[in-house]
Amino acid sequence: MSPEQKEDLRLSDSVKEIMGNPPPGIVRMGTLVIAGIMALFLFFSWLIRYPDIVPAPVEITTENPPATLVARVSGRIKYLGVRDKETVSPGKLLAVIETAASLDQIALLKECTDTLSVPEMLSEAMIPQLTQLGELQNYWSNFLKCLRDLNSFTTNDYYGNKMNSLQVEIDALTDYIMKSRVKEKLFAENYSLEEKKFRRDSILFAGGAMSESEFEKARQALIRMNIDLQQVRLEISAKSIELAEKRQLYLDYKIKRNEEKEKLSASLNESFQNLKAQIRIWENTYQLISPVSGTVTFTKYWSENQAVVADEPVLSIVPLESGDYVGRTYLKMQRSGKVKPGQTVNIKLSGYPYLEYGMVRGRVKSKSLVPSGDAYIIEISLPSGLTTLYDKQLEFTQNMQGVAEIITEDMRLIQKIFNPFRHLVTRNIRN
Repeated sequence: MSPEQKEDLRLSDSVKEIMGNPPPGIVRMGTLVIAGIMALFLFFSWLIRYPDIVPAPVEITTENPPATLVARVSGRIKYLGVRDKETVSPGKLLAVIETAASLDQIALLKECTDTLSVPEMLSEAMIPQLTQLGELQNYWSNFLKCLRDLNSFTTNDYYGNKMNSLQVEIDALTDYIMKSRVKEKLFAENYSLEEKKFRRDSILFAGGAMSESEFEKARQALIRMNIDLQQVRLEISAKSIELAEKRQLYLDYKIKRNEEKEKLSASLNESFQNLKAQIRIWENTYQLISPVSGTVTFTKYWSENQAVVADEPVLSIVPLESGDYVGRTYLKMQRSGKVKPGQTVNIKLSGYPYLEYGMVRGRVKSKSLVPSGDAYIIEISLPSGLTTLYDKQLEFTQNMQGVAEIITEDMRLIQKIFNPFRHLVTRNIRN
């Protein structure tokens, strides 16, 4: 060990004594500095506000959003009846996807069914010749079969002819029975007279004024008269039974005729309604029809013979009166309970960097009462439209995407710092 090192060791005790008893002034100064730093930290953490934010993706649209028409089947565009940016009215046929049916014959079929309120009124001469209806052909053929069955039933009228023949027989029997009743009345009067004569002859025979042979002849005449009267009555009874049977048969034919006609009419009406329903299904499947008044805008498809894919948007209709701008967002379940109507929303649009253009200010307008899947639908109003906090007016395009920062609570920084400690204390107290 060198002499210098030994000297340092001898001085270390003195140094230790000084370090172990620092001057009081230095201690006080250090304490004040630390206390001042802590006070400044607490002051600024109380002064600085740290808002609680719930972020969510947002889409900016209008109160009346565009109506997007989607292809329901895959195929080529067979007919395109509009141009880009063209104004259309509701119900206008915009496009038709490729189909095996003839568009002209489909139009003729629809015109026929729309103008026909009672299918029974359609005559053979009014039936159009339609042979290129694609998947509607079977329904059209079934309708024609039911119509022809009903027309054939009405024309031939099998039961009606039977009823007419029976009516002739019924009328003849009724007339015959009426005449027989007149005959019966005459026979009854004749029998009554013969009976009176026989009683007189009986008195004469008892007094010996008439021979037995003459009396027997009188009795035989009375018996023959009675037999004739009973035969007339039996004939009337038989004809009455026959008349009742024919009337019952007439009623049976009438019931069968009505039942058969109702059955054929029901089949015709059912086939007619099925045909109309299939026409609507065909229209919904292959046709794109404008649901609102607005301006057509093309996206991916713009001409005939382009191949479209099922469930893909083909074109959109931007309403003429779109209304105010609104934002819609799907907010996940997590932290959704903190979001309430009236809260401020800052929106950062993807197409406009917020550091350069600023954010759009909005407010929570409504929150769905029940979730859609695992998220709530939040509607955001934009009181200042698309004017940003930098006072810049953004150009609107439908379905603008961005991020919405919903300010649920404007907290101070000190609250944010002490919240975890408050949670720990509360949990320990409860435990």
